[in-house]
Amino acid sequence: EDRLNLADIVLFEMEQIMARPKAAAPALLHLFDRLEERFDGKPTLLVLDEAWLFLDSPIFAARIREWLKTLRKKNVAVVFATQSLADIAESAIAPTLIESCPTRIYLPNERAFEPQQRQAYERFGLNGTEIELIATAQRKRQYYYASPKGRRLFELGLGPIALAFCAASGPAVRTLMGKLERESSQTPFWRRFLIARQLGWVLDALDANEALPPPANAQRPPETV
Repeated sequence: EDRLNLADIVLFEMEQIMARPKAAAPALLHLFDRLEERFDGKPTLLVLDEAWLFLDSPIFAARIREWLKTLRKKNVAVVFATQSLADIAESAIAPTLIESCPTRIYLPNERAFEPQQRQAYERFGLNGTEIELIATAQRKRQYYYASPKGRRLFELGLGPIALAFCAASGPAVRTLMGKLERESSQTPFWRRFLIARQLGWVLDALDANEALPPPANAQRPPETV
């Protein structure tokens, strides 16, 4: 019986499935079929996180190779994320990944000059200057963007409020979010989440701002006749 419900946003936790080789093959094949049913031309973002899990699976690696070559025609964008560039550079589908993923964002890596790491960056077309930028970039703030449209080191300095949501990860945070979701409360989830993350001062500032009178030069809303 298929109890898989597909919504606008769907998350599949693959680590436990991939850890069971005998169950992984039929589960993956069924999952592929269900996903491809949704690739009907509507704009779709397919994110493959922790990519090393998939590259170790011949079935998944073969499907990734096919997806990278064909999904663009179905208006599907693929995001392929991995913590180790060497995992990709040494994989059997490396040529397809290099050819079909022209837009790349590299995170800081102080070990980028090590022989194996440097070789992986060079295989992806980076020169010595670019590798040096990656090796000396500030962690959790600077990133190196490379695409046919240009290359640049950029900063993404998020404040505590943005980090509370965008960087919410790890078992403890997931447990907290699950607990808040199960609670019966009239208070919106995001407000309770900020309080739990000791960011209640944000709510105080928002509430104080909403209580202020509108500026004298503010435009009046159009009247309904």
